[in-house]
Amino acid sequence: MSESTKPTDWIKMKIHPEIFEELGVKDPEEAKRELAITKRFREVKKELKKDPENLELLMELGSLYMDGGNFNDAIKELTVVVSKDKNIARAQKLLGTAYAMNNQEDEAIIVLNKAAELSPDDAEIFFNLGGVYMLKDFFENAIRSFSRVIEIDPGDTLAYANLAAAYDQYGKLDEEINTLKKVLMFNPEDRELRSALSTAYFNSGNYDEALNSALCVVDLDDKDPQAYCNLGSCYSTKDMIDEAIGAFKKASELSPDYSLPHTNLGSLYATIGRVEKAIKEFKQAVTLNDHDALAWFNLYNCYKEVGRTEDGNDAYRRYEEIMKGQPMGAGASGDAVNHNNIPGGVSQSGGYAGGGSMGESQPGTESAMS
Repeated sequence: MSESTKPTDWIKMKIHPEIFEELGVKDPEEAKRELAITKRFREVKKELKKDPENLELLMELGSLYMDGGNFNDAIKELTVVVSKDKNIARAQKLLGTAYAMNNQEDEAIIVLNKAAELSPDDAEIFFNLGGVYMLKDFFENAIRSFSRVIEIDPGDTLAYANLAAAYDQYGKLDEEINTLKKVLMFNPEDRELRSALSTAYFNSGNYDEALNSALCVVDLDDKDPQAYCNLGSCYSTKDMIDEAIGAFKKASELSPDYSLPHTNLGSLYATIGRVEKAIKEFKQAVTLNDHDALAWFNLYNCYKEVGRTEDGNDAYRRYEEIMKGQPMGAGASGDAVNHNNIPGGVSQSGGYAGGGSMGESQPGTESAMS
């Protein structure tokens, strides 16, 4: 065979699903999955016509409804199974998970606890139960659930991450730190977990370790503006002013439209008495993000300090407008999501430890459909 007629070895590249969304077409992998679900759904429905009392088939039908995002029909089918036999742990687990994913947390807690009684060594049940407890802000219960997952499976890194998130929400920083250190033994280069550890150290007042962890995060990803913001904050607490300024400026370079580096840098300048520079940074922050309440409030204080009363009053009025329209629990910037980067059941990045978005499904609930 001549050189020109030799077969070519093609390398298949996995394209991120978001690319297909931008192009307005469906991801072939997702289309293939949906086709398989549809095919099996038809087969199960046909089999149930011949054997309508088959509980295994009814459970599979419920699972298929869940796979397709049809949680109401999943609940309907799985409720039939449970009504016929309350002692099938898998049916209770699936039903509890369906309730959770359908935003029926109270029902999910009752049913998943029943599943846990029937199958006390099923880690998935306790993981999903912990996720629902997180949604209800029952953090102590969530801690117990995720701890039980780890007892059953000491290598479940996702459970460690969720346990750390529960400790964080419950305010148990020492326990959160210990948990994050344990999970990082499995995956020392996990940037999110390392960032969470830095934040936990920072919140506990251990600024040396917070700085060390923040430096690790930057080493792992030197293109992340939030990592440099966190690093700058750590430098600030250590009175390493030049290094802090450099970190905040680096964050701005990486993400010119991001307001937080300017807010942080303005706060640093204000602290060291460089008020005019602080004003410049705060003005840039509110230009980029008109809802940055912290920047407006600090701008008000700086204007007041230099005698610019009218400008200060305008800034304070804007600050009040933002705070009045802000939902309970929102951060100072007017954004309900803070930047702690705590992974897990209530991931602060708007996603959850299992991947995906909170807008797509509920955090902390694994599929439990297999």
